[in-house]
Amino acid sequence: MSAAPFPILTSDRLILNELKKTDRKQVFEIFSDPQVTAHYDVERFKEVKEADHLIQYFKSRFETNTGIRWAIREKGKTTLIGSCGFNSWNQYDASVILGYDLSPKYWGKGYASESVNSILEYAFSTKFPIRVNRIESLILPSNLPSIAVSERAGFQFEGVMREKCFWNGAFHDMNLYSLLRKDFEARR
Repeated sequence: MSAAPFPILTSDRLILNELKKTDRKQVFEIFSDPQVTAHYDVERFKEVKEADHLIQYFKSRFETNTGIRWAIREKGKTTLIGSCGFNSWNQYDASVILGYDLSPKYWGKGYASESVNSILEYAFSTKFPIRVNRIESLILPSNLPSIAVSERAGFQFEGVMREKCFWNGAFHDMNLYSLLRKDFEARR
């Protein structure tokens, strides 16, 4: 169990903090939206209790020191607009897997990039629970906005993982992107 307090990150417009049970309505709205789940490796939510399970899952990842997921909020507001984090990590090969989502109301405003940049800074810092050398991102080839977010953050395309994921009754190819510590530091 993680003894450390949940880290709070800030950027120019955003605060990234812990997902709470009170975020359930916004989590449900995001993951029940077909625009979001068209690009995400989950089934579209049909009941609010699915949001409760997801929030608990993210909490357990932090408590067991195996992942972390932040709530994305605009500064000065409490409403959840999305989430971002590292779904899992492997301390032995010093790698983490990036994930994020955003309510469609906030698409195209730079919030995804701002959030990702904040957590990348944290992941490559000495404050992160493990030493990170590599961050991976798996993106549907059709998700052009997410590809743009990754490329702006310095991720490099490594290839297509054919039929890597299964959801909504079908297998899906996923593009693999990565960002190495040395490349991140060279951009600073």
